[in-house]
Amino acid sequence: MVGRLTTIHPAAWLTFLGAVGFTIVFGRLGVQHHRNFGTWAFDMGIYDQSFWLVSRGKSFVTVRGLDFWGHHTNLIAIAFVPFYWLGAGPSFLYVVQAGALGAGAVPTYLLARDRMRSPWVGFVFAVVYLMYAPIQWISWANFHPEALVVTPFLFAWWFGTQRRWRPFFIAVVIALSTREDTALAVFMMGLVLWWMLRRDDAADRRDRRMALVASGLGVVWYAVCTRLLIPAFNQGQQPFYIEYFYGDYGGSTFEIARTMIRRPDRVISDATQPDRLRFYRDLLLPWGGIPLAGLAQLTMALPQMLASVIGSSPYARTIRYQYTAVMIAPIVIASIEGTALLWRHRFVRRFLLPWLLVCAYVSNVAWSPSPISANTGVWAKPTERHAALRAAIDLVPAGASVSATYSIGPHLSHREQIYDWPNPWVPSYWGNDDTYRLPDPSEIDYIVIDRNHVGPEQQQLVADLIGPDGEFEVLFDQEDVIVGRRRSVEAP
Repeated sequence: MVGRLTTIHPAAWLTFLGAVGFTIVFGRLGVQHHRNFGTWAFDMGIYDQSFWLVSRGKSFVTVRGLDFWGHHTNLIAIAFVPFYWLGAGPSFLYVVQAGALGAGAVPTYLLARDRMRSPWVGFVFAVVYLMYAPIQWISWANFHPEALVVTPFLFAWWFGTQRRWRPFFIAVVIALSTREDTALAVFMMGLVLWWMLRRDDAADRRDRRMALVASGLGVVWYAVCTRLLIPAFNQGQQPFYIEYFYGDYGGSTFEIARTMIRRPDRVISDATQPDRLRFYRDLLLPWGGIPLAGLAQLTMALPQMLASVIGSSPYARTIRYQYTAVMIAPIVIASIEGTALLWRHRFVRRFLLPWLLVCAYVSNVAWSPSPISANTGVWAKPTERHAALRAAIDLVPAGASVSATYSIGPHLSHREQIYDWPNPWVPSYWGNDDTYRLPDPSEIDYIVIDRNHVGPEQQQLVADLIGPDGEFEVLFDQEDVIVGRRRSVEAP
């Protein structure tokens, strides 16, 4: 065993240490961010309550007002069940997410090593990957299951190029389990892989057939999720985001696709707006623009890119959130393939790796939330108010139904009823249309309110609820943090 370990190239060891270092740095930052009340009910509260519910055989997520399986198809949640039996929560999710993202350096190393036939080139690409600002921002932006797609997608591509089909399909299935729209990227991956294998003399008909099977699997899984699974748990309705984000293009996936085909001018107009151009820059410049030399592989990011371009959410067009997750692996692959194309020219080869490292470093300092960047202030820091917030949270008994402001919600989400204030008194980001199964406010036992996170229009509601004739008696009122217990509820 020791002898085998000594045969591993030093570049591989350094890549592994880099992945571990990424996990430690960003896992620790994430845990501190949560403990310092930097996480939100959307989305940490949603997924923490979701995973806790699934581990208890339940699935209606009161933070969101949707059944977990009717929100997205995140089958990866099942893998978290044993850990939630043991008490896992937001801190665990942050560490797992950081570890899964950091692990992507390994297949990145393998892909670049094999394409350029150099372990040290593989290591350079692993370093650039770990410094990639969008990956580091995903580590900051709460927890999202789709963040876990990057590493299995990269491994799937590597196994596919090696024509190792059993581990390839295992990696594909893991990628598909993270979220339903990953299926569109898998569909494109199968097509691009088939195209590449057609040009590979070493590949046979079976290899090309396996690539097309993967593509077909992506199509089938997307249809099953969006047409069967999600509607089955969402009162027969299609995924909420179809109309919520893309209603300007149509009320269904088919209508959206038809509009894009009939009105390409609208797509081009949307795709060339200043915020979209800045988005492309932020995605590609950390790789020195080299992904553009691997256009065929870059098309694997096209479905998710189009969704970001035509959608109504501005958050989907910035590298600071999870929306880039499905695009990242195709961009990494396109960078490696683009480099392989340019690697043939000796003059270019001399400057290519330094150019990559310079772009990675400069963009990391300018745009990332890393410890060496100009944006370290995005990580929540300790304040004197946190003692009051923690004392308030400790007053809420397990199992009580609660409505809490958004930074407190993720600290109370291991219960069947936890609502994001001002729900259920005032519908807000609830269900499909803010009315779906909204409960009666009389069901709420406790309110935990940070007045600093209550808008002017809700201040009177708080005053009425805790006033002399209000529904709640005040148990705690310090540092603008309030805990109210319904007067009919007995003290624990």
